[in-house]
Amino acid sequence: MKVRYRVLAGLFLLSTITYLDRVCMNVVSKYVKSDLHLDNQQFGWILGAFSLAYALFEIPTGSLGDKIGPRRVLTRVVLWWSGFTMLTGTAFNFISLLVVRFLFGAGEAGAYPNASIYRYCTLVSCR
Repeated sequence: MKVRYRVLAGLFLLSTITYLDRVCMNVVSKYVKSDLHLDNQQFGWILGAFSLAYALFEIPTGSLGDKIGPRRVLTRVVLWWSGFTMLTGTAFNFISLLVVRFLFGAGEAGAYPNASIYRYCTLVSCR
């Protein structure tokens, strides 16, 4: 199997997981709200914290991929989201979950721009 196809399969898997990261909190919202005694407004802040951080860090992290290479940035993204996936389960109140979800969004940002750079580099010769 050519390296190009393995890279594309890996990027597809990465895209699938980043999508699931965005929707999984909605699936478990009932249980999280009950366990941490959150109301709908607080849970809205939790969801918004992820989105805000993702939006704030998308361009800088994509730019970082241009400077140091998409492979390094994607490695950081995967390690970061893996760590914060685990930390999400350790949240014990509203503030801890808010901080974890914000940092989760900051860490996951840049996945798509760097995947695009990496995909382009499989088609043409880059660095």
